[in-house]
Amino acid sequence: MKIGILTHPLKTNYGGLLQAFALQKVLTDMGYDVLTIDRHAKGGYENFPHHCVNYVKRLKEYFWDKKEVSIRWNHLVSDGEYREISRHTQSFVDRNIRTTRKVYNNELKDIDKEYLFDAYVVGSDQVWLPSYCPGSFLDFVDRDNVVKLFYAVSCGKQSFAVDERLKEECKKLARTFRAVSVREDFLVNLSESALERTATLVLDPTMLLRPADYLHAVRPSVDKSPIVFSYILDRDERKADIVQAVSKKLNLPAEEGNVKTYYIKSGRCDINDCVYPSVDSWINKLNRSEFVVTDSFHGMAFAILFNKPFIVIGNKERGLERFISLLKMFNLSSRLINNVECVKVLMETQIDFAPVNAKLEAMRAVSLNFLRNGLEQ
Repeated sequence: MKIGILTHPLKTNYGGLLQAFALQKVLTDMGYDVLTIDRHAKGGYENFPHHCVNYVKRLKEYFWDKKEVSIRWNHLVSDGEYREISRHTQSFVDRNIRTTRKVYNNELKDIDKEYLFDAYVVGSDQVWLPSYCPGSFLDFVDRDNVVKLFYAVSCGKQSFAVDERLKEECKKLARTFRAVSVREDFLVNLSESALERTATLVLDPTMLLRPADYLHAVRPSVDKSPIVFSYILDRDERKADIVQAVSKKLNLPAEEGNVKTYYIKSGRCDINDCVYPSVDSWINKLNRSEFVVTDSFHGMAFAILFNKPFIVIGNKERGLERFISLLKMFNLSSRLINNVECVKVLMETQIDFAPVNAKLEAMRAVSLNFLRNGLEQ
């Protein structure tokens, strides 16, 4: 069976890249011929009208609806600039993920006709965000007898259900899917209420693999010295204080896992400061860390997978329920904090990873069975 995976663009998001790698590896190990669709959004000024429309929508949500959304005008990044800032992360994709040819979102129908996949697996990550729909519901596939699965889909603070017309379109398309699985418990209810589809709760693809799978996929690091691994997506003074407190308590240096400066937010700064470190360095730093501090879903997931003591800082802007769901699954809800005062208590509370690993094994079985049953029926 020839399978196409539809997920986020393979750019600079470490969690997005690693979940894409993991899902493809799992399906390949099952014996399938798997390609991930190398989808891209239009870059630079080609996307200017869409960029303006989205900005006006955010202004309305912020001032009129009083929602917590960013009203920063983001710099328009050209294709050439993206190639530069993603040159290290692209190396991981080139080595580890088999892809289709490059295709823009409005050309997905061409990919379907060209590759003639027997099945599509959509996921994982936040493919139910409104900006990815209805494409993530495979509206470009009009062939019969194509197997369609949602695997571990997610969304942040908003989903396709935010717009009634979009919701109805997605509901109609969801009927063509053989099975639906979601990454967070609250999405089980959303699938039932908005799509009228029963959904299975499964693991993020990254957690289907073992640490050794990732260490084998990256180039080893010469540096083996212990560190505090800090993976912070949205930096602020409060989070910096938390990282510093952990570093001081353990008497270990804190090393960042993220890019120094976001080019999309900084504009035309020194682009060398905006080049993302390699996935290899991200995994290696995680592996040699004694403690992890993160505000990222996948930073948290990898800390659990690698059995690293960790603190996760609540990140409302990116959808707090995603964090709560995973922590609840492993009975680790106490690891979620919001201020530096909680650090000392949590650092003195050891995590018993035995029940965590047992739950991980049980959920792996559920997740792998979902994929097998969905593809083999």
